Amino acid sequence: MASAALICDSEPWKDLKEHVNAIEKTHLRDLMNDVERCQSLMIEIDGIHLDYSRQRVRLDTMEKLLKLAEVAAQLKQKIGRMYNGDHINSTENRSVLHIALRAPRDKVICSDGKNVVPDVWYVLDKIKEFSERVRSGSWVGATGKALKDVVAIGIGGSFLGPLFVHTALQTDPEAADCARGRQLRFLANVDPVDVARSISGLNPETTLVVVVSKTFTTAETMLNARTMREWISSALGTQAVAKHMVAVSTNLMCCSFPVVEMRAEEQSNGLVEKFGIDPANTFAFWDWVGGRYSGDPNAVCSAVGVLPLSLQYGFPIVEKFLNGASNIDNHFYSGSFERNLPVLLGLLSVWNVTFLGYPARAILPYSQALEKFAPHIQQVSMESNGKGVSIDGIPLPFETGEIDFGEPGTNGQHSFYQLIHQGRVVPCDFIGSIKSQQPIYLKGEVVSNHDELMSNFFAQPDALAYGKSPEQLLEDNVPDHLVPHKTFSGNRPSLSLLLPSLDAYNIGKLLAIYEHRIAVEGFIWGINSFDQWGVELGKVLASQVRKQLHLSRTKREPVQGFNFSATTLLTRYLEPGRDPTPFAIAPLKYRPHRPSRTAAAALPLWGRRARVPDRAPRRAVSAESRQISSHLLEFQEEFLIFGYWVWLMSFSELKDRHVAATAMVNTLRDRLNQKRQQLLDTDVAGYAKSQGRTAVNFSSTDLVCCRTLQGHTGKVYSLDWTPEKNRIVSASQDGRLIIWNALTSQKTHAIKLPCAWVMTCSFAPNGYSVACGGLDSECSIFNLNSQVDRDGNLPVSRVLTGHKGYVSSCEFVRDQDTRLITGSGDQTCVLWDVTTGQRISVFGGEFPSGHTSDVLSISINSSNSNMFVSGSCDATARLWDTRIASRAIRTYHGHHGDVNTVKFFPDGQRFGTGSDDGTCRLFDMRTGHQLQVYSQQQANNDQDVPIVTSIAFSISGRLLFAGYSNGDCYVWDTLLAEVRIIQLVH
Repeated sequence: MASAALICDSEPWKDLKEHVNAIEKTHLRDLMNDVERCQSLMIEIDGIHLDYSRQRVRLDTMEKLLKLAEVAAQLKQKIGRMYNGDHINSTENRSVLHIALRAPRDKVICSDGKNVVPDVWYVLDKIKEFSERVRSGSWVGATGKALKDVVAIGIGGSFLGPLFVHTALQTDPEAADCARGRQLRFLANVDPVDVARSISGLNPETTLVVVVSKTFTTAETMLNARTMREWISSALGTQAVAKHMVAVSTNLMCCSFPVVEMRAEEQSNGLVEKFGIDPANTFAFWDWVGGRYSGDPNAVCSAVGVLPLSLQYGFPIVEKFLNGASNIDNHFYSGSFERNLPVLLGLLSVWNVTFLGYPARAILPYSQALEKFAPHIQQVSMESNGKGVSIDGIPLPFETGEIDFGEPGTNGQHSFYQLIHQGRVVPCDFIGSIKSQQPIYLKGEVVSNHDELMSNFFAQPDALAYGKSPEQLLEDNVPDHLVPHKTFSGNRPSLSLLLPSLDAYNIGKLLAIYEHRIAVEGFIWGINSFDQWGVELGKVLASQVRKQLHLSRTKREPVQGFNFSATTLLTRYLEPGRDPTPFAIAPLKYRPHRPSRTAAAALPLWGRRARVPDRAPRRAVSAESRQISSHLLEFQEEFLIFGYWVWLMSFSELKDRHVAATAMVNTLRDRLNQKRQQLLDTDVAGYAKSQGRTAVNFSSTDLVCCRTLQGHTGKVYSLDWTPEKNRIVSASQDGRLIIWNALTSQKTHAIKLPCAWVMTCSFAPNGYSVACGGLDSECSIFNLNSQVDRDGNLPVSRVLTGHKGYVSSCEFVRDQDTRLITGSGDQTCVLWDVTTGQRISVFGGEFPSGHTSDVLSISINSSNSNMFVSGSCDATARLWDTRIASRAIRTYHGHHGDVNTVKFFPDGQRFGTGSDDGTCRLFDMRTGHQLQVYSQQQANNDQDVPIVTSIAFSISGRLLFAGYSNGDCYVWDTLLAEVRIIQLVH
């Protein structure tokens, strides 16, 4: 290997090195005066005009560069080897046949003796058929709705290439017409912000997710894929994944593509099917499309780009794009080097980088449609040619690879053009089009909008080439002290590419020109442009950091095994309060808009005769039980953290630890179940009977209405008592809060509210303040000791703003007049500081364990004010700890309709719920089990069961009062789940 020759040892290379001295003495101003030279440095191929006359080359320079390519680099032979399917990617022993991805159906391109073009067209035909079914509505989602939105998950080339083409086609009239009513988004970054942006405003019912990963083990891509899977399954159920997710991969359990050959290990792993995606909905590619070059498995011309683009624009549009790229493929292979666009551009890059010493290149498209072109070429070029050794492993004594960047004109002119005009010399590629995708001509303007844009396209290259000398400035009467500042040295190289238009066909040609240009650079330098080992080391080190973060977060282990700098940064990052929970990931839940619900009218005041037995049996809570409860929470958290850690691991890591991890999970699950069973009170009624407890019996006179409070003119939505039980606050649809003396039934305050539709109210623990909220999405606080205004109304003392939906419930924290919790139609609960009006914590929303629909009710634990429970339209109740806002402690299932009301049991260990399904339920807070169901169907066999609107427990908890939408109030025996009395009063 050490004896292999480098191109820098060749005579053409040495001749060019000497030639640099002559070029350094020549200014572009002088070169541009040679008309014959300028004519020779312009070519036009199939409507694309290349002008490289503003490059720092003479005609003999180009002759020397062509000799370098033909003789020293043997470029013709290398191109031929690529087209013949030879394994020119020597480090991975692969062919490089991205040209086959856009070859005509009758073309013959072989890899290892087999024509691969039929394989390509098998997949293309499948994409065409599938995309047409989706676009026509014959393929629908799990709920029967058409799939109008697509989210493509990938990273690197699988993201940047398709994104470039998508952005370029968005404003093409023909493509835009085909895409009307559809959306295509891309998810690449593992940052949860990117997840949030990619799903913002989307409905899982109408969304199709395309997961792009060759091995289905890429850490970032698979984490994002699992995130999207959770987003879909949480809204539609796990079975919906097969209808809403498809894959572009080789990792199938069995090959469903009969003409596609895959390696045995790729067929056997079957990670796509294990993920939940139907292998029939997986679109293949091959290992001869390898590396991070444009022709990699992430290539825009493979299923990676063709599938999402066909879903958005239709296969006929994408086929035009492929035909454009194929046109350049043929030109690159058969065209003479003197008139070969990719070859000339590649040689100019080698000249600028290696001989003239310009390390960077600016890609400047004068079209907003090409805004993503520079980032795509940046990835293709810098990941392909960012190498420091030859293909034989010999360190190179010269510079390779360009630092690519760019921005559409004229935006870039107001960004970095200052530097390229008067700072560093940066060769520039100017790209323009004769026709605009969206032409505008305003009456009275000198030129059209497109002409204004292109005026800059034509002017900037001359400004860079000619500059402006001090002598010219003095002739223009520029003051002497400003001459140095206004001098432009010029002599800054650029080239111009002028396309006839930016339709799908020409976009394909532009992409292929730059792809082959990058290959030419690599062929000349003698490097392997088709592997990307430089991305591996960072991944390995990131894996070590990930393990350290896991150990530090879960086991409080100190940072160790890193250098001083990394240790300091990690320790700083892990400081308490910065990110205390490893579960704070991007929002996963779909948040459908729900219409506002009406709560029940307030119940009248009820009195109970003294002779009614109201004693609930109390089970002794031993120290051992408390310890078990503590262990239970510990094991639950340990289990969840372990699961999250496994989720983040790469496939290779997971495979190594599979056996041990499975055993650990099973052990934790068994211990968790044992602890739950020890705490579980499986049969409240059975326990009551075993203890000899008799049923609570009522007669028709045992429960009587003491008083009826009259004064509201609209539906009463909510009421609350003072802690002393001597006053009541009620909220009504009439837009008023009324404070009542419970003993005399007299009104002490009648407060006119800023919002007429009030849904909730609450007394502060001190009895001097009340809070209310409703459809205005605000919670208003009133101080009852304040002076009334001249209209006799109490002013609002504080308004709590921040919810994005109606405020359905509010409750002051026990013994804390300055703390209030609200629930809202925006699916969140919020803990507020009433004094400052600021939010202390938000529960739900961006966190995956939050409610997925409107929060309708909350209840704060009277025994532990850090704990509260919420009920929601998602048919669940969730337990929260105000000290841990990032996730719900537990979610309680069982109801089949909206949970309208929740209330803690007096002992603080249980809570009750009431729902649209007509049932009340009692849940054990510690174990998560449902203890009892209170159903009218069980009580009276009534099939038309009304909705439960509100509930309350008696002081001992033996009685459960439930209000229903038909005006009934049922009194339940909480132990026996039997109705003791039915009161018909409303």
